[in-house]
Amino acid sequence: MKWKNKGHEFDEAYQKMKSKESYYLFGAGDYGTQFVKMFQNEINIICYIDNDKKKQGSIINELECIPFDAVKKEDSIGIIVTMSQSARVMPIEQLTQNGYKKNEDYFIIEEFISVYNVYKYNKVVFSSISFLPATICNLKCKHCLNFNPYAKKYYARDWDSLVSDIDLFFDCVDYIMLFHVSGGEPLLYQYTADIISYIDTNYRDKIGTLRTVTNGTVVPSDRVLEKLSQCNVEITVDDYREAVPEYSRNFEELIEKLEQYGIKYYINKVDSWIDLAPERTDFSDMKEEQIINHRDACSQSWEELRDKKLYSCNYAAYAVVAGIAGEQDIEEVYDLRAYTQDSKKELIEFRLGFTTKGYTNFCKKCRGFTKENRDFVLPAIQCEG
Repeated sequence: MKWKNKGHEFDEAYQKMKSKESYYLFGAGDYGTQFVKMFQNEINIICYIDNDKKKQGSIINELECIPFDAVKKEDSIGIIVTMSQSARVMPIEQLTQNGYKKNEDYFIIEEFISVYNVYKYNKVVFSSISFLPATICNLKCKHCLNFNPYAKKYYARDWDSLVSDIDLFFDCVDYIMLFHVSGGEPLLYQYTADIISYIDTNYRDKIGTLRTVTNGTVVPSDRVLEKLSQCNVEITVDDYREAVPEYSRNFEELIEKLEQYGIKYYINKVDSWIDLAPERTDFSDMKEEQIINHRDACSQSWEELRDKKLYSCNYAAYAVVAGIAGEQDIEEVYDLRAYTQDSKKELIEFRLGFTTKGYTNFCKKCRGFTKENRDFVLPAIQCEG
């Protein structure tokens, strides 16, 4: 994954994209829906593929959903994997075992979105970005992907730094499928509703979906709810009631309030998390080529926007904030202040995982979203004490 040919890393992949007459979308969930919104008038989409038998045979976003076994491999037809990083690990293995080659027969959603638009339209289009105003949280989840249990104190940003990051980001980026305001628990941070309102007011036409998340245990004030109700924002409400039943009433009250204020939301009930296990992982003895291959095998696709920079792995960035990853090398970040109109493809390549070094320092302590890491854990299990 070393950056060897800046501005040209996806030349061949784009030619393959252009050669396809039509596409299947592998994944009929949230990412699949977001992708259809962007590309339904741009490319010929045949239908969805999904391994979920409950979805097979149904019509989703006016597209039929079929099992993978019903697909016939053809050179003129491509497959776009429209799933999150954790969900796509096994489907990619499924494609590989059936003779499909990446960037030849199938494409990853974030790569397709960005490469297609920058080559065809000279536009910088991202699939997603993680924006973390604060790590403040009322839970202490043992397997938190913000690594809050390791942090000595919470991290919270001031208003001016949030606004300057947002403005600079949209000076560089023409459009983004999903802008995600993350946490911590965003509903505990004093500026969450205000920054969502700022983004929605100033950059609504550049965003497919503006979204934030809550752990379902916090009932915000009427002021916050009123401000959110005036924004085109979605809230993901994580359902952790099995892990923290003492917050069940809060969860119910939160849903009632969102309904009352007409705020768009959906309940996210997950069966498991993946454990990146930094306290039990030590890849420091790996040779450089091995650690590059480890990062390349990780299907982690998110980056973080912070301090006028993009961080090449948001989990590595969170680990630095939590104090368990040391400092990040300059090669792990892209300074948006250095961006020019002539570096659009370079910015896209960085967003898609290319760095000069080819890995982050945290890769040596992280198991990653790899097919080898099947260490699933129950969601929101709390640290003892």
